[in-house]
Amino acid sequence: MIRRPLMQNEISELEAAGNVCNSWNDIRVAQDFTTKNIRNSKFTGKIKLHGFSGKALVYEGVQFETGIFNSWINESVVEDACVQDVKLLSNSVVCQDALVFNVGSITCDKDMSQIKVGTEMGHRILKRQFSENERTVIGRNAKICNINSLENSHLGDFAELKNGALLKDSIIENTSVITDNAIVRSSFVGSYSHIGEAEVCNSLIGPLTQIHHHSLLISALWPAGRGNVGYGANVGSNHTGRMPDQEIMPGIGQFFGLGCSVKFPANFSEAPFTVIATGVVCEPQRVKFPFSLIKNSDSGFDGLNEIVPGWVYVKNAYGVFRSIYKWDKRSGENNNIALLYSNSVLDSVIYACNVLKDFFQSKSALPNVASENELPGLGSNFVDMKNIEKIISFYEAYFEDCDFYRKNKKIKETIIFRIEENLKKDELRGQKIFDDYMEFHPRDEEFLKWVYELA
Repeated sequence: MIRRPLMQNEISELEAAGNVCNSWNDIRVAQDFTTKNIRNSKFTGKIKLHGFSGKALVYEGVQFETGIFNSWINESVVEDACVQDVKLLSNSVVCQDALVFNVGSITCDKDMSQIKVGTEMGHRILKRQFSENERTVIGRNAKICNINSLENSHLGDFAELKNGALLKDSIIENTSVITDNAIVRSSFVGSYSHIGEAEVCNSLIGPLTQIHHHSLLISALWPAGRGNVGYGANVGSNHTGRMPDQEIMPGIGQFFGLGCSVKFPANFSEAPFTVIATGVVCEPQRVKFPFSLIKNSDSGFDGLNEIVPGWVYVKNAYGVFRSIYKWDKRSGENNNIALLYSNSVLDSVIYACNVLKDFFQSKSALPNVASENELPGLGSNFVDMKNIEKIISFYEAYFEDCDFYRKNKKIKETIIFRIEENLKKDELRGQKIFDDYMEFHPRDEEFLKWVYELA
């Protein structure tokens, strides 16, 4: 229990170590508290200190001892953690074994039980009840290093906020990393996610999501997560020339390619594992065809992009399964493959395949292309009808693989064949461009071992 006041000899020891306090009587400590490892710091307001064992915490190969050094602590609780070179830690809780180093300010001045996600107008509210609703919380073994500001936020256990990142009005779940000048505001970020050099605002992001390199994600409702936002992707056109009242719903495993631009409103939640190719500009739309590749088209049909439903599952099997392999590796779990063959993904494939088959079988002569009018759920895209039988075969391959996995809890050998074919294609292309390609781009044997163990 943290309830006893400091004894006079402890106050004297703290002052001798260069510490100052406006009222030592406002500090409460654990019964076995010692003044060890509290130096050159300022204390104001009501404070609870658990005591510091001097345990070593390691960051970037450097050892830090638990304690409070060269910092200002105001109205906060500090467990056996390290707080060093922090200009202001106010209305906050620093949990066991956390490291807080070289930080401008960590503050809280609002109730954290509600976070505005979705539209920036604040109409959607994510409600979370915490034991410390009105404090910024830094979870166990978390690391907050080399940043300027952390405001009104909760960080889970083993989370990291570092290297110039800014966090405000947000919840970061366990083991996620915000780094390299990333900006996260009014958002929920699921566990095992990584955000670097990117801006995320008013978004609900599920686990194992990667957002990189000067990309933008605004007003996203992405609870399933497990996606990727590539360099320069602008997933944030929510103003539509008027107010910031629009949003996007990506699907599980969705990939936003380099430099793409996605206009709002947009809904891909029923199109899991869809890829938006490099440089594509997507108009507002709702897509219900999973495993789709959305790409630019030379035909210019009605100004629409071309969509190839099912392509990702068969023609990019390497990408699908390597993503799942990385989810397992990052989370330490071995069950993410089940998500690929889950009821929600299966239902989306059933819908898409039925729509395609009904259209194909109802026509004595097929048109050159089909759009949303003919294939509901196609969004602001068209399908080249010379590919329709191949597209249907992509979905039928999924049905066969899903059925096999559900019965045997392993994958079919044909999946390994497709992955190997993808790898061979990449290797042949690379060797045409670089003479030493294979020397510096070896096969990912660890991934391939994981795949073969699934079969």
